[in-house]
Amino acid sequence: MDLGATVALVARITLAAIFGLSAATKLAQRAEFARALTDFGLPGREALSWALPIVEGGLGLALVLAPAEAWPAFLAIAVLVLFTGIVVANLVGDRPAPCPCFGPPTDGARPVSAVTVARNGALVGLAVLGTGATDGASVALAVALAAVTAPAALMALRRVG
Repeated sequence: MDLGATVALVARITLAAIFGLSAATKLAQRAEFARALTDFGLPGREALSWALPIVEGGLGLALVLAPAEAWPAFLAIAVLVLFTGIVVANLVGDRPAPCPCFGPPTDGARPVSAVTVARNGALVGLAVLGTGATDGASVALAVALAAVTAPAALMALRRVG
């Protein structure tokens, strides 16, 4: 068993769960998500309300279905950097609306802040781990670890905002 490969696989599975939940939440509440995009200052809300969940869902699938390829993790880094740039633009533009990052913001959602940027930085770090080779990974151990890391990450992400 290669520990580094196992860590890379755990990172990929965890990211896949995060992107998958994000996509599912956005599609399940698409109309509310579209309104949240407008509130966040993004144009083309109808197109984006369909495109973003499709991109996130597809990326989640690619992370687990192409474990021998590094490109899904590098694409995750690019997507997360883009999302972070949008958050920073809202902060700099003094438009700190709640982020529709994981679907429509709930009642009492906090506006984006430096914490949102730090959260995205942690996700980028996870994606960087996922760029590692997965050859030699212990699939059983990776799945067992991801059964802990994915739910923990999802709960933390929803709370941190």
